[in-house]
Amino acid sequence: MTVTYDAEGLVRTCLDSLGAQRLDGLRMQVVVVDNASRDATARVVADEYPEVRLVRAPRNLGFAAGNNLALRDVRSRYVVLVNNDAVVAPDAVRALVRALDDAPDDVAAMAATVLLAARFRAAGPDEQDAAGVVHGPDGRWVPDPEGAVRLVNSTGNEVRTDGFGQDRGWLADHARHAPGPDVFGFSGAAAVLRTSALRDVGLFDESFFMYYEDTDLSWRLRLAGYRVEHCPGAVVEHVHAASAGEGSDFFRFHDARNRLALLTKDATARTALRALARYVVTTASLAVRRRRWDLVRTRVRALASYGCMLPGLLRERRRVGRAARVPRARVEDLLVPATRGYTYRS
Repeated sequence: MTVTYDAEGLVRTCLDSLGAQRLDGLRMQVVVVDNASRDATARVVADEYPEVRLVRAPRNLGFAAGNNLALRDVRSRYVVLVNNDAVVAPDAVRALVRALDDAPDDVAAMAATVLLAARFRAAGPDEQDAAGVVHGPDGRWVPDPEGAVRLVNSTGNEVRTDGFGQDRGWLADHARHAPGPDVFGFSGAAAVLRTSALRDVGLFDESFFMYYEDTDLSWRLRLAGYRVEHCPGAVVEHVHAASAGEGSDFFRFHDARNRLALLTKDATARTALRALARYVVTTASLAVRRRRWDLVRTRVRALASYGCMLPGLLRERRRVGRAARVPRARVEDLLVPATRGYTYRS
């Protein structure tokens, strides 16, 4: 299943890769949710991919509600989520499904190995600090269409002790990245979910629109006693931030607001309040010390929107807490230390 909006070229590539899957006897129905695209996306899917089930949303519902529009009707044991800017390797769907088949019942999701679609080579001595060089945990890399190095986008989602979410393995050399199977959560870019677990904890939180909705669902799964694992053999290439540019005002707004919303719903009160206090202090610092008024305006808008959401978030917090089978503090034992970030701009 994939959700798309104004992405005619991207969705063709994605659907072609899904059509080329080697399923080895498995049956798969591809579903595309078109979020009222203004371009020819819906027509392309309907005309060129008649085997695909097209669900037309009445307006742009975002990633969370767009997925839910189709998830409510899913009757299969599993559902595979794939971003519209992803290319799925021919054996990836089979690998995800077989891995979840073989996993214990408490594994609610399997995260795929998501690689950046771009290719890279090692930066030379005179290129270490050049513009466009990617700084990763294993070295510095230069984008090169002929390069042999593949960098990791995600092998699942992590949450840091300061409340920020991050992709596990971000910008690591794929050849050297060998994480353990257990990971805090799945990335909505590519994963398989157990539908019985979704019926247990609920679907994506539609108030998030997009960003952090996969981490919120993963956290709720953890609170309900489920686990998430990584399937290394399911490889997907992802055009990072193709649908909504990272660093844009749209991204910053939803990323900031939804992180606070996530913690308010799912984290311990201490973690949520510390993150909120840090957010306010950082915003003030950007205004007083750095005079980054563009960032300040976005952060203030995000905080105001979060404030409007707060009554509903607190109701959800109580509901999630009543349904939890695992204490919030125990789930937070899975959070990872906050470390330096690594940079890449596509």
